[in-house]
Amino acid sequence: MRKILLIILIFFFTFNKSAIKKQDLHNIIKGYIEYISKKRKVDKKNEILAVTFHDQTKEKSEYSIDVAFFKPEFMEGIQYNNVYIFEGYKLILPNNECKSIEKMFKKVAYENFNQKKTIVNYDFENWHIVLDKKDEVTFLSPIPISGCMKSILMSKKLKFSDSYEDITFSNPSPDCSKFIH
Repeated sequence: MRKILLIILIFFFTFNKSAIKKQDLHNIIKGYIEYISKKRKVDKKNEILAVTFHDQTKEKSEYSIDVAFFKPEFMEGIQYNNVYIFEGYKLILPNNECKSIEKMFKKVAYENFNQKKTIVNYDFENWHIVLDKKDEVTFLSPIPISGCMKSILMSKKLKFSDSYEDITFSNPSPDCSKFIH
C-alpha cells in the first residue's frame, strides 16, 4: 500500500506543471480582442492573433501569456506549427512550450503568414499577463494600460493574486469605461 501511495505522489508532483485553465485563457484572449476592437477596427481576414505561453520561473510556478494581433505583411521568421480558429480569428501559437494549449483551439488548414513585404516598423499592441500556480494574475504589462487590463480581466472573472500590485503613474491611465460592458 505504501508503494502505491508513493508512486501516486511521485506521479502527481512530476506531472503537476503550471497549465492555464481553458476558460481563463479564452477569457484573456476575449478581453484583449474587446480592448483592441474598441480602439480600432480589426480585420479578421488580414490580421493574425498570436498567443504565446511560457513558464516564467519554474521555482515560483509562474507562467505568462502574451496576446497580440499581427498583419502578415509585417511577419517574418515567426515559428508556429499549426493554425487555429478562435471566434472567427486566425490564431497561431508561436514557439509554444505547452502542448495542452493546442487542444484548447480548433485546428484549421495551415497557412504561412510570414509574408514580410516592407521594412516599415509595425507598431502593435500586446498584452503580457503573468499568473501564479493558482491561476491568479500577478503582473500585467504594458504598465500604462494595466488598470484597463485589470478591469477587463476582472469583468471576465479572472482572479488576481494578493501579491498583485496596482502600479499608477502621474499620467492618468486611459479611461477604461469604454472598454468594459
